[in-house]
Amino acid sequence: MASFSEDSHNPFSSCQTTYGSGDSYLILDILPKDVADDHFYNLKHEIQWNEMYQKGGKVPREISIQGTIDNNYEPLYRHPADEQPSMVEWTPISKLIKDEIEKRIKQPLNHALIQYYKDGFDFIGEHSDKTLDVLRFSNIVNYSLGSARTMILKSKTHDGRKEKFKLPHNSLFVLGWKTNREWFHSIRQDKRANNIKDDDERAFDGQRISLTLRTVATFRHNVTGKLYGQGAKCKTLAELEQQETVVENDDEKLLYAFSAENKDPNFDWDKWYGNGFDTINFKVLNSISKT
Repeated sequence: MASFSEDSHNPFSSCQTTYGSGDSYLILDILPKDVADDHFYNLKHEIQWNEMYQKGGKVPREISIQGTIDNNYEPLYRHPADEQPSMVEWTPISKLIKDEIEKRIKQPLNHALIQYYKDGFDFIGEHSDKTLDVLRFSNIVNYSLGSARTMILKSKTHDGRKEKFKLPHNSLFVLGWKTNREWFHSIRQDKRANNIKDDDERAFDGQRISLTLRTVATFRHNVTGKLYGQGAKCKTLAELEQQETVVENDDEKLLYAFSAENKDPNFDWDKWYGNGFDTINFKVLNSISKT
């Protein structure tokens, strides 16, 4: 698997506009317009959309989790959720998009959280992506199809300064490692009447599909449930094969680590995540968070 460092050369360093901590970019017109238009409708219909639950309620988006599955090992991206659908192999249009973006950013991608916003009332609250399982210092990218929505970055420092910009149809937002650590990101509800929205915000009947693509470095066997890799206790498959079965309840520790990453602009990855976790039952995690 590719390796990165916080000082790795970014292929988009020539872009004029940067966001957040200076390592995030917006790239327009990833695909020819007619191809992107077709991809929106084909992707919407080829995916079997699912619900996801968090903190006891349904999240205001429909989702699909897709990725590269190899010998029953699938990339595992953990984040606070009560339950989420199982991963499936790339659907045809998703794979076409993933392959094109890999060429653009020169980074292998093996995991996608695909989300369908049916209208302006669907949203995602402010958060930082959890990086326990994301290959360290790699970029997280979000490809947008459909109606334009506004991304909001908010600094985690006391000044709480904000940056707002549109995510247009057929654009790619590259979220750098430092920006994810030092800023929240969100897409708020847009309750404005259609007659005061811009044309690109009314396009596609207000519907949007986003593909959040990551390079994930933790893997789960989809039959046995065993984990290995960056975010697990066993860092290699060889270690996993030699491991004796040991049950350790580290649910609460992982919850606290997620909370720390979501709040601290100076989050110490090695301190909180370095030893790894084998917890994957987020229903348990959220029951702890309410006590």
